[in-house]
Amino acid sequence: MKGISSCLLIALFWCVPPAAAQDDVKALVERTCSKCHSLASTLRQRNTADNWSAIVDDMIGRGAEGSDADFEKIVKYLAKNYGPKIKVNKATARELAGALEIPAPTAEALVEYRARHGSFKSFEDLKSVPALEGKNIDDKKDRLDFAAAQ
Repeated sequence: MKGISSCLLIALFWCVPPAAAQDDVKALVERTCSKCHSLASTLRQRNTADNWSAIVDDMIGRGAEGSDADFEKIVKYLAKNYGPKIKVNKATARELAGALEIPAPTAEALVEYRARHGSFKSFEDLKSVPALEGKNIDDKKDRLDFAAAQ
């Protein structure tokens, strides 16, 4: 795990696994990390991929067991699900696509809508954008920050 480059972590962050794979990784995180501490307290914090990598490296140093591949999956999962919130009213289309797990054209439509109609004030405002019609993004709500653009 040591020596994972920032570029690799960013690449891992933007790759979106299928839902079943995501559930498998969530179970891996729970199995691996809850041996020594409560996940509830750890997962209240949000960290960058680099910070999650450092935390996981620290846990490995304290005796956490698993393969390098397992720890890479754990860091990727934590960075994706417990990374910094995306500022919806400042985010680029690429950032929105990653946070909401939507196709790039849909994210671009969100950015265009925001430019024409102004800042999103709430999650419901965002969901009302025609480009998101039929897309289920409810489980991504906690990844978003709706503070007004400055």
